[in-house]
Amino acid sequence: MRPAKAGHYVLTTTVLVGFCLLAAACGSRESANRPAALLPITLPELSRVDRPVEAQITDRHAAVTKMLASSAPAGRDLGAAFGEYGMLLHAAEYYDAAEPAYRNAEALVPDDPRWPYYLAHLHRTEGETDKALAAFRRALALRPDDVPTLVWLGRMHLDQGEPDQAEPLFARAQSLAPGVVAVQVGLGQAALARKDFARAAQQLEAALDNDPGAASIYSPLAMAYRGLGQIEKAEALASQWRNVDIAVPDPLRTELDIVLQSGLSYELRGVRALDSGDYRTAATLFRQGLELAPPGSLLARSIRHKLGTALALEGDVPAAIKEFDQTVRLAPRDGLDEPAAKASYSLGVLLVSNGRSAEAIDRLTAALRYNPNYLEAEMALGEVLRGSGRVEASLAHYAAAVRINPRAAEARFNYAMALVRLRRYGDARAWLEEGVRAQPDRPELANALARLLASAPDPRVRDGQRALAMTRQLAAANGNTEVGESMAMALAEVGAYGEAVAVQRDVMEAARQGGAAADLPRMTANLQLYESGRPCRTPWPDDHPAHSAGLR
Repeated sequence: MRPAKAGHYVLTTTVLVGFCLLAAACGSRESANRPAALLPITLPELSRVDRPVEAQITDRHAAVTKMLASSAPAGRDLGAAFGEYGMLLHAAEYYDAAEPAYRNAEALVPDDPRWPYYLAHLHRTEGETDKALAAFRRALALRPDDVPTLVWLGRMHLDQGEPDQAEPLFARAQSLAPGVVAVQVGLGQAALARKDFARAAQQLEAALDNDPGAASIYSPLAMAYRGLGQIEKAEALASQWRNVDIAVPDPLRTELDIVLQSGLSYELRGVRALDSGDYRTAATLFRQGLELAPPGSLLARSIRHKLGTALALEGDVPAAIKEFDQTVRLAPRDGLDEPAAKASYSLGVLLVSNGRSAEAIDRLTAALRYNPNYLEAEMALGEVLRGSGRVEASLAHYAAAVRINPRAAEARFNYAMALVRLRRYGDARAWLEEGVRAQPDRPELANALARLLASAPDPRVRDGQRALAMTRQLAAANGNTEVGESMAMALAEVGAYGEAVAVQRDVMEAARQGGAAADLPRMTANLQLYESGRPCRTPWPDDHPAHSAGLR
């Protein structure tokens, strides 16, 4: 035995002897059937892996060895056997042993892009940059339109300080798959490296819009705005940075992740079934994962929460509650725990849907103890509190949601609605003005501000002319009945009652045609005000949908 990287031991003698005996027995016939450069494969010392994984690797090694000893010609079957053995070793982090298996697979099946692709990732993990680049290029030559290969190769060129080589790769990926966050980030980082700060900001903003939770984007975005001279904005963005991985949609990597017969593998398979809507299969896979995961481990709790989710989506709510409860009971009493946070949140959602608000509040509060940065739990707790009449208490949770994710427009809007419900119109105006400055691309915030400026009961808050200008701009960009109602309010506030009546009637007709008959009584009340020459002084009546807090 000889020591390998990361403390692994490899057993080479048996297989090497097998090669020698095979060569002697087969003579010239063997040289015609097999590439002369096949590398010896090894079986690592497997004591650190779970028994099902140990058996899986050992069985596959035996199968490849048997194929090598046979008299059948080398070809695609043997190449696939080498490659699949390499995948098992790769997934189990036996990198030294995986490399020759991948190389043999590539030699035997040179037109299969999987083997250079996996080899590239193996070299990348080991820090062997030149080898990784060469392998990614071989994979790309076989499949030029593969988006994951384009992205990984582009990232490696960026890491090497080569933005001019990276950018065409990301541009090709974007033409093939528009809207992929990893591609947008790559283009933004390439532009940033070339000091094209405007393009960098554009691409990174688009990426953040697509994935508001990708907080690692804030750092390069801050650098872009600093390059544009917007120092204050850059500092605000930099303070929001967190180290969050930007995932690459990558089917081959997913196949590598699920290849082992382990708890994690079954969890990943279950997630795939869950995402495809096959909840029954997902539940079965999660149960299989629980059998393999160490009892009481973080992995076991994660799988159990996902099992509860699959059961809930399948309609078996009592069984789902049982799994969620068990997830929480198995968690440490103190400290952070992601599965317990998610299970507590899920319980809160189920409880509030059954009208058990007080219990839901307890569960959602527990979710935040397990994960203080849980955006959805903050939002849900704000909704439950506001919906149960504890409007003042809801404010802190909406504000916390905005701190966690400054792009959480729904949290900004709901905070403003809570202030309106508390009759704090001046505070609501100030809050919405800040929201519009922070998120000028969110028309619902601008419309809410315009409506408040047009119809707030407090005259110090109203500004009819500004409200009218805002609603006209909104209507030109994306008119709807909500904007139309706000425009009619603004027209009435500036004394243009005839126009207000005409706009309100148009809005009511659109509501009728759109199946929103429930809104007509409210709209009729405002129409009657305008017809009598009076402005509206109720931006959102208490029965307006904007005040309807609920978990979505």
